[in-house]
Amino acid sequence: MFNSTPSKANLNPTRSGRLDALRSPSFRHCGEFSLPAMDWQGQKRSEILMLISLVVFGVVAFGVGYAIGSFQIMMLIYGSGVVLTALITVPNWPLFNRHPLKWLDPSEADRHPKPQANTATSKKKVSKQK
Repeated sequence: MFNSTPSKANLNPTRSGRLDALRSPSFRHCGEFSLPAMDWQGQKRSEILMLISLVVFGVVAFGVGYAIGSFQIMMLIYGSGVVLTALITVPNWPLFNRHPLKWLDPSEADRHPKPQANTATSKKKVSKQK
């Protein structure tokens, strides 16, 4: 029922299968829920769109609120801008998935060496002599 001796894959959390399951395309659509799969360029595009739209709504809200003399109208315009911006930039629209990520197969990842961090510094500390 249970394996009493831990396998080599269970000792290393990167090879335990949990991370591999997260990387698999079938995990993205589990039942009714789907995980976000926005690519890096899509995240950048979404962030730029968010920043521009929030600044535009802020300037418009301030201008209208100042012209009318109503703080409440200004906050309503800006609040609706924030909600509209969130509806545009937060969901995983196809616009943000033009460059899908290609994950490395776990069996392929084992064949490539992992980069090691250098513990020794290559630059020597130069002391000043008086």
